[in-house]
Formats: sequence, C-alpha cells, structure tokens
Amino acid sequence: MSVKIIDIEKGVQGYYIQNDRFTTTLISYNFYLPFKNEDMAENALLPFMLTSCCSRYKDYIELNLRLLELYGADLSAKVSKLGDLMHIQMSISVINDEFSLDMANPVRDAAELMNDVIFRPSVEQGAFLESDLSREKRKTVERIEGEINNKRAYASTRLLSEMFGNEPYGKFIYGTVSSVKEISGEGLYKTWQNMLEKAYIRINVVGKNLPETVFSSLKNEDVLKNRDWIGFSYTTKPLEENNRVNVVTDRLDVTQGKLEMGFSSGMCADFKTAAPLIIFSDVFGGGPYSKLFSNVREKQSLCYYCSASARRTKGFLTVSSGIEEENADRVVSAVLKELEDMKQGKFDDEVVASSKRSIADSLLGYYDNQSALDLWYAKQLEESISPKEAAETVERVSRESIIEAAQRVKLHTVYRLLPSKQEGQNE
Repeated sequence: MSVKIIDIEKGVQGYYIQNDRFTTTLISYNFYLPFKNEDMAENALLPFMLTSCCSRYKDYIELNLRLLELYGADLSAKVSKLGDLMHIQMSISVINDEFSLDMANPVRDAAELMNDVIFRPSVEQGAFLESDLSREKRKTVERIEGEINNKRAYASTRLLSEMFGNEPYGKFIYGTVSSVKEISGEGLYKTWQNMLEKAYIRINVVGKNLPETVFSSLKNEDVLKNRDWIGFSYTTKPLEENNRVNVVTDRLDVTQGKLEMGFSSGMCADFKTAAPLIIFSDVFGGGPYSKLFSNVREKQSLCYYCSASARRTKGFLTVSSGIEEENADRVVSAVLKELEDMKQGKFDDEVVASSKRSIADSLLGYYDNQSALDLWYAKQLEESISPKEAAETVERVSRESIIEAAQRVKLHTVYRLLPSKQEGQNE
C-alpha cells in the first residue's frame, strides 16, 4: 500500500491511497471549516442536500437510477467534529473498471457524478429549491428529535454540552430544531458557496488504480480556480481543567440510569504524541482486560457496562456506564479509585501488552476496510501517519509515559441520566 499526495488548486489536495485488496474504488470529498455555532445547522444539512439531487439528475429517483447504472454505486454523506473543525464528507463507492461490462469506466463515471453533485446542485436564481429543502429539513429534524431515543448516545451528547458550554464542540452537530427550520434556500446556497470557496478540500481515492481524470478534471471547475481560501490553523484548543467538578442530573422515563464522566487530559495532539493517553484509556477502560471492566463491573458488580474513551483531537476522556440509581455515587468513587491506581502505576505489564496488541490489531484492520481507511486519512490534517506506523508507535510506548498521561487526567464533569421520580419520592 502507498499514499500519493497531489496538489490540485490552492487549498485543494488529492490523496491517492493505493490498496490492491478492494474490488471497489472509493472517492470521498472532504471539506474542513472552522466549527461555528452560527452556521452549524446549514453546514450539517448541506451534504445531505447535495447528495439527494443535482442539476443533471433533478430528483432522488433520477439520481438513484444513475447509481444503478453504475453497477449499484453507493453515494453517501456524513458530518462530524474534528477538534475545532467541522468535517463534511461526501463519498461514492463503485466497482473497479476491470469488473465492468462492455469496456465501461465506472470509476471515471462515478468521479464525474461526484463533480455534478458537488459543483452543480439543483438550484434556481441563487437558491436551493424549496421542495428539496423541505424534504431534507424534515429528515434533519427527525434526526435531532430521534437522538433522545438512544439514551446512551443522548447521555454522551449531554455530557459534552455540559463540559464545553457554549463552545461549538459541545453542541449537537446537526443544530437545533429551530435553527434547522429557519434555513432558507438562499441561505443554504450561500453556505454552499462558502464551503467551496473557503474550506480546505481533500479528495481521497482509495482503490487499486487511480484514473487520471479523477483529479485532473477538478482543474476545469471554475469555482476551484478562483477560491477565496486564505488558510486557517488546524490546531485545536483542548478542554480546560475544571477547578470544581460540575455535577448535572437529568431525569427521564428510563429504566436503566446512565452515568457519564468527563475528564480533561491536557493532551490535544497528533497520534504520536497522544499515544500514551490512548493506551492509558484502553488499560483504564477499554477491553475486558481493563481496570473498569475487571474491577468496577465484574468484581464489584456496580454497573451493567463501564468503558473509557479518549478523544485526542480535543484533549479529553470520557467514562460511560449503565447503572442503577442507588449505585451512582459508588460508581463515581470506584472509577476515581481505579484512576488513582493508574496514576500510581498500579497496573500489570501483561495488561499493557494485551492493550497494545489490541490497539495495534485494530489499527492494522483499517487496511481491510475501505471506508475506515478513507476516514483514517481524512481525519489527519497535521500529520501523515499510516495505520501501520501508528501501530508501531503504540508498541514503543513506555510504562512511564502511560503513568505520566494518567497523572494529567482530572475529573471535569459528572452527568447522570436517571429515571423520573415517582410522585411522593424525594430527590
């Protein structure tokens, strides 16, 4: 496997990630913009609008017929948080040319379709059509309102909102119902123009071969020739320490309580620098060998599940658990006890070895998953490290650096989602 980087225009790069294992080629357009509260809803809705129709294929039916002609190509969109940046991705996966009939070129045709979808949307007089916009707004509202139905995800979202306050990172990425309903066709058109003119753009091609037209065709797109891209910093502001632990409790109609604990780490860094934090998080609460699983869940039976996750792009760590209300305080104390043991180096080298093997195997598994491999490179902006290099970095992490990472971890916020109180019960 190899990676080739091609400069296309100012602030526009192509990444050819060559891999012979796949029978399909994946092309993803990745747009990176500063994460702001005021345009979050528009930026989040935009990729779903663009991938639903375009000027050549006027509606969802026509577009899907074209995808069927391309041997059932898969067109998708997603948005995510990448530190203090908003990551907008639109991608298409199509069979390799060698498997097509009648000497067809499905990869080239899929690349042309992506250009139509992104650069030539279905608009009239500087506005997206109301019929298309109302459909996508309805879907987004349903997505926002449906978040509360997954109580574990909802609790995680609420924890972030409490940890980051009014910072964009703490907001639900699709915005609020009211902000979505206020989106207009004219406003979304300006959002589209802003994305093309001011975002850093990276086009990833993951597959066996790279047709020359995939990147060269972009030089014919006028909007990319005259971009108002002045660049921006990829650095991210880490979560600050909290001098006083913030404790928040919500009550909803749930049968199983959720406990979310957020910790600052001060380690907002690239993979190589943050590798000790990643291993600490795994030994602390990753696999079945971890301290939280072995001691808090199994030995003490205080919760239904208990796991930890590090977010190196924003410098924090979370612990998630499913609990009975009467055990909430005991779980917090037990988690903090395990954290203190980690800070004092009370963990076995065998567990560290198991953690390293698990993380390394997971990283090497990226080579077997085309979408995961695409996302791996899409998430790297300041460094260019392969999954294999990341796995080797993990293997070199010392016991001392894991302890140092643990000592930087401090409790920031505790969020509890508990069952509603019955009438007559005391808080």
